Amino acid sequence: MYKHILVPHGGTGAGDEALRQAISIAKCKHSKITLLHAVEPWPDVSFGYWIQNDDAVKEQMDSILSDVEVSARKFIVERVALCRKEGLVCEGIFKTGKPSDSIIKYAKEQDIDLIVMGKKRKIPNYKSMFKIGSVTRKVQEHVDCSVLIVETPED
Repeated sequence: MYKHILVPHGGTGAGDEALRQAISIAKCKHSKITLLHAVEPWPDVSFGYWIQNDDAVKEQMDSILSDVEVSARKFIVERVALCRKEGLVCEGIFKTGKPSDSIIKYAKEQDIDLIVMGKKRKIPNYKSMFKIGSVTRKVQEHVDCSVLIVETPED
C-alpha cells in the first residue's frame, strides 16, 4: 500500500517525530523513505536597492545561505543513516525553494504514496492573530496521496 513514503523535515522535533512514525510504517510495509529538506533562497527585492547594488552584502548573504545548505545536508545525511540502520531503504533530498511547493512538486513527480510530516501546536489564538498558511496545510490541500500529520507540542 505504501511503497514510497516522503518525510519533509525542517530540522525540528516535529520532523523527528514524523520520521519515527514513518520508520514504523516503513518497517511494516517494506517501504522506501525519502527525507526532503527545502530552504528558501534570499528574496532579492525585499532587502532593498542598497543591498542589490552592494557586492559585499550579496557575497555575505550567499555565504550564509551556503552555510545553511551545508548544515541542512549534514542533518539529512544523519537522518538517512538512522533509517538505514533500521534496515530501510532511504534517501535524502535537498531542495532550494519554497518548502510547500518543493514538497508538492516532489510528491507528484515521484509518485509518493504517503507523506508523513510534523506539525507543531501553535499558541492559543495564533491563527486568528496572524492569518498565515502553514506548509502542512498547503501540502495537505494540494497532493493526491495520503498525508499523515504528526502533531507534536511546540519545540
